Parts: sequence; C-alpha cells; structure tokens
Amino acid sequence: ERAIASMLADRPLGELLDIGTGTGRMLELFAPRASSAIGIDRSSEMLRLARVKLDEAGIGGASLRQGDMNALPLPDRSADSIILHQVLHYAQQPGSAIIEAARVLAPGGQLLVIDFAQHDRSELKEKDAHLRLGFADDAMRGWFSSAGLELDRIERLEGGELTVILWRGVKPGRPEKKREAA
Repeated sequence: ERAIASMLADRPLGELLDIGTGTGRMLELFAPRASSAIGIDRSSEMLRLARVKLDEAGIGGASLRQGDMNALPLPDRSADSIILHQVLHYAQQPGSAIIEAARVLAPGGQLLVIDFAQHDRSELKEKDAHLRLGFADDAMRGWFSSAGLELDRIERLEGGELTVILWRGVKPGRPEKKREAA
C-alpha cells in the first residue's frame, strides 16, 4: 500500500476510478485525497461488502457501481486517476481492459496497474480462478502503448511468494479544466 501511495503521490488524484474495486480497499485508502471516487465491480456481493467497509471507515462520498472492466459505465475522459489493483489476472483480454480504462482517462491522467509478475503457480488457476499467471513488463508496455498511454514508471515488489509489479502510465495531453456547475 505504501508503494501504491508513492506511485500516486506526485500528482493530484482528481476524479478517481477503482476498476474491480472488490472490498473497496483502494477507495478506502485514496478516496479522501480525490475530488470524487467511483468503484466499479461486476459482483454485486463485492459491492455490498465494499459499501459496508467504506461506511465503517467513514468514507461516504465514494460511489459504487456494478459494471464490467471491458465496458465501463462512464463517459470518455471522465477520470483523472484509475487504479486496476490485482484485477488483470482475471481478465480474458487484459489489453482490452487497459484500452477501456484509457478511454475514460482524461488527458494528463494516470493509470496504475498493480498485479503479479509472471510466475509458474498454475494451482492459482484452479484454486483462485486466475486466468493469467502474471505479466511481463514487455506485455504491459505493449498494452499501454496500444491504449495510447505512456508507461512512465515500473516498480517491482519482491520478497513474498509472488512478485508484485506496479505499472503507471499517463495519457498524453494537458488536463482539461473541469466546468463548474452553473
């Protein structure tokens, strides 16, 4: 969590989107720093759990929505910061999920993907329904590039059974000024 916070520390979070929010942990940590926060998950059960956790943490401003990472229920350029935390190893087509995230990312915005490095723990496919056994930096670099994002930081967290990698990309362009409500 310190490494994630460090990756997100050098720019404002603005409108925060947590794709595959699960229990809402990323919202719990970062919604207080954002101007608004939305968590999306396809599981209504996980969204109920996230709502309870966010309420217990006193974070009432975060919105939770049911949706799919490949068809986000949000308009283009509506998020300034997007987190995909331990989600892509469940994706049939991780590149498509990154392209969809880039669609809703505003110019100048950041996408942070946190997932496993490539590994050979095939039991996770059966035990935990992982579709992918981690990711190589080159694959992630290619997906970010295909989505029009510039991969600007990679951090490896070694030491556990599985290595976790954080990949951060930014969408080229200047941040758009948000229009004030009339």
